[in-house]
Amino acid sequence: MFLTDLISRGGPVLYILFLVTLIIFYIVFNKYLFVYYDKKPWLSSKLDEFVKLNPPSKTNLVFVEKTFLSEYQREASSNIKLLEGLIGMCPMIGLLGTVYGMIEVFEVLSFLGTGNPRAMSSGVAKATIPTMASMVITLFGLYFRQDLSQRLDKSNNQIKSLLKKRGYSH
Repeated sequence: MFLTDLISRGGPVLYILFLVTLIIFYIVFNKYLFVYYDKKPWLSSKLDEFVKLNPPSKTNLVFVEKTFLSEYQREASSNIKLLEGLIGMCPMIGLLGTVYGMIEVFEVLSFLGTGNPRAMSSGVAKATIPTMASMVITLFGLYFRQDLSQRLDKSNNQIKSLLKKRGYSH
């Protein structure tokens, strides 16, 4: 009941924010799945294949960093730029909601004048609720993007040390 009431007060811009939020959390969920569950099987299959094609005695670490580690980074950081773009769009969509609500306030002012604050309250709600919602979404998105970046960097360093244990060195 609360969510439907909030959306009806916040106007149609909240539907756009809701869709963007679903995409953001799908990407975040997908990246956490990769970090916690899909990384190990991906690494073991790709690393075994890489070691067969490039034995440590004939390959130096610079080549490994250019090929294997770059392939891992490409896989791990896929959709991160999309995530950053969507997070950056949220405040702009909230601003669109602000403009939409203010247009409604100005329409009420043009028809009824300034003597009816109750009539203006709907437009004010449509101006402030999307802005508030977009800021909340942005804050959560920024936290998860930063957390994912740190986890991916940490796993990249772990892979480098794993490769050194396997015999790849400068």
